[in-house]
Amino acid sequence: MELPRISIVTPSYNQGKFIEGTIRSVIDQGYPNLEYIIIDGGSKDESVDIIRRYEKQLAYWASENDKGAADALSKGFARATGDILAYLNSDDVYLPGSLQAIASVMRNPAVGVAFGNMYWMDADGKTIGERRQTRFTRLGYLFGGSDLMQPATFWRKDLYFKCGGIDSSYRFTFDTDLFFRFALTGARFERVDKFLASFRIHAQSKSSNDEAICVAELQRLRQKYQPFPHKSFRGRGVRLATWAYRSMCYALQGDLLWLIGRIPDRARAPWASEIVGPKGRRV
Repeated sequence: MELPRISIVTPSYNQGKFIEGTIRSVIDQGYPNLEYIIIDGGSKDESVDIIRRYEKQLAYWASENDKGAADALSKGFARATGDILAYLNSDDVYLPGSLQAIASVMRNPAVGVAFGNMYWMDADGKTIGERRQTRFTRLGYLFGGSDLMQPATFWRKDLYFKCGGIDSSYRFTFDTDLFFRFALTGARFERVDKFLASFRIHAQSKSSNDEAICVAELQRLRQKYQPFPHKSFRGRGVRLATWAYRSMCYALQGDLLWLIGRIPDRARAPWASEIVGPKGRRV
């Protein structure tokens, strides 16, 4: 069976220290139906020289001033021709076999989004943590009880454009905004039981330097998408009911994790051993 075409977009700006590792992690996948696009924001370091070394293996690349990562991604996805889309930032990497694993799952046309596990690594590429995913639940995602790791998440092109694409009004959380909209359309999310990517934490990363903006944007998303947003109502009774509803959801999730943790290992279902509790600890 012919493998689906996968389009990967890398937004880049002054990540010359890491971008070659990112590029190699994509092209060394050996995936035969790959379209790789790099949109650089006019880097002043060695990034452009590195990109040029690999231009024969790229479907398209450009280096020009833009309005940030969201703008670069919008440009890249507008050029993409693949059935499956994803993006990989210029300091992160895919792990071997990731694209093949995604293709195997997304051969099923009913799957709109596929996601897997992810490592965290430091500036030197050393693994410093991991995130093992569980089955996706819309309510859990909307209320923050579950999450998706952007470098390890892939989606269908038609779903992306149906939901309106990247919202460039967000500087950092445009991925979360996009995933919220995927969930609210009723798209089917499928978990891949494999580590697909590594996310790099270093002093120059945007998430390391602008945490306050990230927090504010996440709050904006919660108010926009969570059921019963409190600012849509004025009465104290409605706000109290909203608080109680949210608390109940978190409490039920915590109880479930506690109960699963009490089940002997040999008696657990295969998926139960992969449940992740508070602060990423496996129960």
